[in-house]
Amino acid sequence: MPYTNGIAPIVTVRGAGNLHHLSYGSDGGIVNCVGIMPAPVAANDTNTVTNFLLGFAYSFEGFAFYWDGAGSAFWRIAGSPFTEPVGTSWSAATGVPWGSQIILGLNVQSEVAKAANEDNEVIVYIIPKDLD
Repeated sequence: MPYTNGIAPIVTVRGAGNLHHLSYGSDGGIVNCVGIMPAPVAANDTNTVTNFLLGFAYSFEGFAFYWDGAGSAFWRIAGSPFTEPVGTSWSAATGVPWGSQIILGLNVQSEVAKAANEDNEVIVYIIPKDLD
């Protein structure tokens, strides 16, 4: 199950682009947080693979993400061979409600509209090659 015992979704992308991440629905009144993490590759690179570990905080009840690159993007739960495509916009994002065993396609545009931008903050982590 995502977000229990340190298990978080991993997103694997190919090429250049940005992984967008949203934390929302705080049970403590904390403002929603949204931001991007660019893949650390050249703009014309279509082959380099980057793995992102999605960050989370116990203060939020929902998390969503999408990929805006031209290359492919798939998510999986750490340790699982099962993969699914990642959403491509906030209206068709990949979402993980807290405590859910299912990762869903969600429209989270209304949550993004209430979010503080944290593009310059760490919201996801790049996993070094062959660490997983």
